[in-house]
Amino acid sequence: KMTNSETNEKDSTLLIISDNHRTNEKSKIGTEYETRSTIADINNQQFVSSVTFKAMVVFQIFAYGSYSVLVHLCEKNGKIEFSSTTMNFILELTKLLFSLNAFLCCPSTTTSVHSSALTLRTVIRHSLPYSIPAILYFINNNLAVHMQLQMDPTSYQILSNFKILTTAILYRIIMKQYLNKIKWLSLVLLFAGGLSYSLGASRSSASKFLSSTTPSSLSVSSSGIVIGEMYIHPLGIPMITIYCILSGLAGVYNEWILKKYYLESLNMQNIYLYTYGTIFNFIPAFYSQSPTSILSIESAFKGFSIYTWLIILTQTLNGLFMSVVIKHSSNITRLFVISFSVIVTTLLKIFFSKGARKKL
Repeated sequence: KMTNSETNEKDSTLLIISDNHRTNEKSKIGTEYETRSTIADINNQQFVSSVTFKAMVVFQIFAYGSYSVLVHLCEKNGKIEFSSTTMNFILELTKLLFSLNAFLCCPSTTTSVHSSALTLRTVIRHSLPYSIPAILYFINNNLAVHMQLQMDPTSYQILSNFKILTTAILYRIIMKQYLNKIKWLSLVLLFAGGLSYSLGASRSSASKFLSSTTPSSLSVSSSGIVIGEMYIHPLGIPMITIYCILSGLAGVYNEWILKKYYLESLNMQNIYLYTYGTIFNFIPAFYSQSPTSILSIESAFKGFSIYTWLIILTQTLNGLFMSVVIKHSSNITRLFVISFSVIVTTLLKIFFSKGARKKL
C-alpha cells in the first residue's frame, strides 16, 4: 500500500512528464513554423527578382494608366452609359472565379499551419478581417468611375498621385515600417507637384474665364470650366481627396492582412477578399435595376461596350497581380506603379486624341 507522500511524488512525476511532453510538442510546432517561414522568405526573395514578378509590375503600370482613358471612351454626351455598380460586381465576380480556379487547379503548399482543423465557423471568422478592405475597395471603385466626369484623364492620373502620400503615411502608422529621409523627401516633392498642378489648373481656369473671348478655347457649363482638353470641376477636388485616403487605407490594411497570415495560400486569401467584394457589389447592382427588368440581362448590361469589357479584363488582372505584389513586396512598389502610370495615361490620351481628329 502506497503512502500519501509516495502518491504525491508519483503525481508530481506524471505532471512533470506531461509538461515536458507539451513543451516538446510546442517546440516542435514552433521549429516547424520557423523552418517554413525561412523557406517562404527565401522563395519570396527569389520570386521578387524573377521575370514573372517584373512582368506583373509592368502590366499594372499599363492597367492603372489605361483605366481613366477607357472610362472616358465609354462616355456618350458627357455621361457614362453603363452602371458602375454592375461593372464592379462583374469585376469582383471575375476575380473571385479566377481565384477559385487557381486554388482548385494549383493548390499551394504554403497553407495555414492550422488548415486541417478549420471548420465552416472558423473559416467565416477567419475571413471577417478581409471584409474591411472589401468595403473600402467597393466604395473606391464606384467613386473612381463617377469621378471621371469631374476631370480629364491626365488630371485624374496626376491628382490620384495624392494617394502616394496618404499610402506612405498609413504604411508608416499601420505597418510600422521605417522610411528614410530620401524616400520621404521624394514623396513630399511628388505630393507638392500634384498640389501645384491642381491649384495651377484652378487659377488658370478662373483667369481664362475672365479674360478669354474665344469660345473655341473655352466652354462654360453649370458644373465647371473646360479649357481645351484639360479640366477639373469643383466637385472633383473633394472626390479625389476621399478617393486617395480610402485607396491608401485599403491598400495598407490589405497588405497587413496578407502578411499577418503569410503562410496561408494567396489564392485562399483572395477568395476571402473577393467573396466579400462580390457580395457588397451585388446588392447595389441588383437594386439599381428597374423592377420590370430586374431579371433582364439586356438591362443589366445596358451601355456596355468593348471598352467596358477591356476595363473589366485589365482591372481583374490588375487586382490579382496587385495582391501578389503587395504580399511578396510592399505598398511602396505599388506607389511606383501609380507614379509611372501617368506616362501611360498621357501617351494613350495623345493616341486616342489623334485617332479622333483623323475620323473628323
